[in-house]
Amino acid sequence: MARQSIRIILFLASISLIGVGFVQWFWLEKAFDMKEIQFNQSVKIALTGTAQRMLDYNHNKTKLLDPVKQLAEDYFVVRVDDIIDANLLEIFLREELQKAQLKLDYEYGIYDCSTDRMVYGNFISQLPNSTKPSRTDLPKWENQTYYFGVRFPSRDSTLIGQMGIWLFSSAVLAFVVIFMIIAMIMILKQKRLSEIQKDFINNMTHEFKTPLASILASAETLKNSLQAEGSMGERTSRYLGIIHTEGKRLQNQVEAVLKMANLETTRLRQERLSLTEVVLEAVEALEPTVNAAHGKFILNLPEESLYVWGDGLHFSNVISNLLENALKYNQGKPEIRISLQAMGSKLLLKISDNGIGIPKDDLHKIFDKFYRVPTGNLHNVKGYGLGLYYVKSVILAHHGKITATSEIGVGTEISILLPSLASGK
Repeated sequence: MARQSIRIILFLASISLIGVGFVQWFWLEKAFDMKEIQFNQSVKIALTGTAQRMLDYNHNKTKLLDPVKQLAEDYFVVRVDDIIDANLLEIFLREELQKAQLKLDYEYGIYDCSTDRMVYGNFISQLPNSTKPSRTDLPKWENQTYYFGVRFPSRDSTLIGQMGIWLFSSAVLAFVVIFMIIAMIMILKQKRLSEIQKDFINNMTHEFKTPLASILASAETLKNSLQAEGSMGERTSRYLGIIHTEGKRLQNQVEAVLKMANLETTRLRQERLSLTEVVLEAVEALEPTVNAAHGKFILNLPEESLYVWGDGLHFSNVISNLLENALKYNQGKPEIRISLQAMGSKLLLKISDNGIGIPKDDLHKIFDKFYRVPTGNLHNVKGYGLGLYYVKSVILAHHGKITATSEIGVGTEISILLPSLASGK
């Protein structure tokens, strides 16, 4: 994925998270405000009832109109217009608050005209593990004579406790936001590490290719020169052969790594491709090696070419890799069967051999990156475990599917299913 695309995705994700967080905070605040309005209304009803009962007890026929005033979020004062009995006030308060289903701690005080101050009454606890507040001074209500005040010190915590579903949804959202932030950080970090890895692989392989080519060319030149002079000794010939063989093997491994890097960093070239011709070209290139091993190819290809839409270079590498594996992992005379057939809108390519086979426990891992089937202390076949991973990556990039079946001592069969193109297109 291009760097610009990553930036756009991360920017849009950030905007989305901020938007969702803002909306959640907005509705959480609205829900708290609603709870606060309901609480204030219930308190006013309970306190109005308390004041009216106090007047009724004093045989005062006055009907109170809006006797409650809220001086602070948690503090209410109530005008009574008559003498207030502290003992009765506590009883009436308790009953009216219970009737309004207000189960929370509160403290009350009564205004004393003689001293012109609020006289502290009592702290009533209705919640478990409540602690008496240290503050006992209740503000006065100016220009009033007979009134009492009630403070609810646990008001905020009680209201918040009643917002269970809102708090739960906010907690879930916070978890999602934190998870997304961590995921974005990891994506950026992984992207950076991936770019560093790709740059390193590209630089390493290109730096290796030039000296390897020079070593192989020098070894070949030295060999030809000594042969022309007739001074080629057995030991010299053997050492030159080792230099050439090992240099060629290292060059092949560098090419394999480079092919993987190119597949991951470059866009596939799309063209109308004859899969039949790709198979025939790969067979022709490898046929001398198979003949030298006293093996053979058995082809079952249709007379008419079958076409796919894809990258010719990578498809050629895929077929070559599979054929080379069939040859390398064979301890006898290699017999490699290749079949290609149309199946509706798909093409089915099968490559099977009579090689050593793959254990069932390892069969599902052979397409993993850097995975090689364990062979104990034997390392007859060299490699880095990139070949089949590269093959699968190419097939998946072309919207295909690849599977493998195998049996120890019998051989292995690779099946590739690809979208086809009509031959006339």
